[in-house]
Amino acid sequence: ARDWGFLRYYPHVVPDDETLRRWQTSEWPAYQDWLDRHSILTREQWRRQHNLAGKASGKIRISIVTPVFNTDPPILTECILSVRVQTSPLWELVLVDDRSTREETRRVLRSGICRDPRITVIFSEPESPGGISAASNRGIAAARGEFIVFLDHDDRLAPEAVQSLINAIENDPTLDILYSDRDMISPAGKRFMHLMKPDWSPENLYGGNYIFHLMCYRRELILRAGGLRSAYDGSQDYDLILRCMEFSPRVKHLPQVLYHWRQHAESVAMADDAKSYAFEAGMEALRDALRRRNIRAEVTENESLWRGNYQISLPLPPREQIGCITVPAAAEPDQYAAVIRESPVLADPPPYIFIVGEECRPADAESIGILASWLTLENVGMASGCLLDNERKFLYAGMFYGEKGEIITPYAGYDHTEPGYMAITKTARNISAPNPFCVMIRTELWRQLNGFDSRFRCPHALLDFALSALQTRWRIVYVPAAVFTAKTSRLNVLNALPERTIFHHKWESRLRLGDPYYSPNLKKTSIQYELA
Repeated sequence: ARDWGFLRYYPHVVPDDETLRRWQTSEWPAYQDWLDRHSILTREQWRRQHNLAGKASGKIRISIVTPVFNTDPPILTECILSVRVQTSPLWELVLVDDRSTREETRRVLRSGICRDPRITVIFSEPESPGGISAASNRGIAAARGEFIVFLDHDDRLAPEAVQSLINAIENDPTLDILYSDRDMISPAGKRFMHLMKPDWSPENLYGGNYIFHLMCYRRELILRAGGLRSAYDGSQDYDLILRCMEFSPRVKHLPQVLYHWRQHAESVAMADDAKSYAFEAGMEALRDALRRRNIRAEVTENESLWRGNYQISLPLPPREQIGCITVPAAAEPDQYAAVIRESPVLADPPPYIFIVGEECRPADAESIGILASWLTLENVGMASGCLLDNERKFLYAGMFYGEKGEIITPYAGYDHTEPGYMAITKTARNISAPNPFCVMIRTELWRQLNGFDSRFRCPHALLDFALSALQTRWRIVYVPAAVFTAKTSRLNVLNALPERTIFHHKWESRLRLGDPYYSPNLKKTSIQYELA
């Protein structure tokens, strides 16, 4: 690879304290407190980061591609400035004007803000194809970096964005895709609506594009996938990640807020009806992905959520393909594993094994089948449904682990209408901790792991089994469309069971790293996904 280290000697723009403080100001007091502890707030802090970035190897350069169309000059200027004040000098910015009709927009692209040897401005020819995908493809073709970052013309990068990407790539040169956390910029110019994302979660993408923004791709992967497709303009980034997934890329999540998505009257960030075509394009991109993967499924918008959230309905397996093992309500916790091991179902199990507490009842005739249907997806080995009490409040909508192996049940006790942070209660998503009293297991996985570890007698046997499944490249899914009811939850006793100590000892190194499907930027003890 070419050594780009000479770029560190290029002229750089040093942000002043006022700009940095303005860029790190939030409308939300709790978020402001978090930003004060996790952001570059002063010129001196920026200089320290810049000096560290100057010691990078120089073997990696990030190409930032920004299509431009009739952008308000102050907003476009701020977008470009957010690149020029990067703490790392190892970037290039390719600005592609998509035949803007506003002369003031084109004037910015000819102004001093773009007079940096790392900035290339392309004015599209009148006869060239228009639209964001076509403009992005022209930018990718002109880019010289090994990795491509997409930056919308009205958004901003965090000053440390490029260096964070370079650090991750240098630590693992096999990476193909990187994505970060993000927040929004309000019409008043203040930050809010943070999105602290989980690590790579393939099944989450069946509900929408949870990984944007920031998205960074190996350029070779984009070209291999065929670039961006104009037929999906408005959801071209969703279509791209769905296609790139099919090449089994190496993906990494950076738990840093490196992208700021601007909210204004014409943007999807501001109103659902601003660009209705974008949501239609998103549904069609998902349908197309399912067709390519030979997955028969119906795609609809998730009507319980805001637009841009989708849901898939998979064909239900025949009932005879599901073997049910019931854990009696009167069974003591230390009888859990024995009840399952001694079940006659395991003598000659069908393709799917459903372990369910006697107290759990499916809310409709399809819920059990819906759970099993998700196990027809490649590498999905376990699934748990949504559990509600008699007042239709959540007992289970996925779980995550604390550092000591304790389980936390987010939004337990909240009404079933509560979508939760990132709509976690209403969207199918990858999880680490299924519900031991409402879980579907693929028989292939059960046999591969030889059932439960004999050291466990309590429901931790199932939790241990689940972590072993994750360790062997299987995935687990929470399926909100599969609804069950119970008077109370038996999950409440798990943290008090002595076997939690054995569980923690066995999985201590993994638990110390944190639950991959729960952001380290959030409190480990909060059921409301509060900032840490």
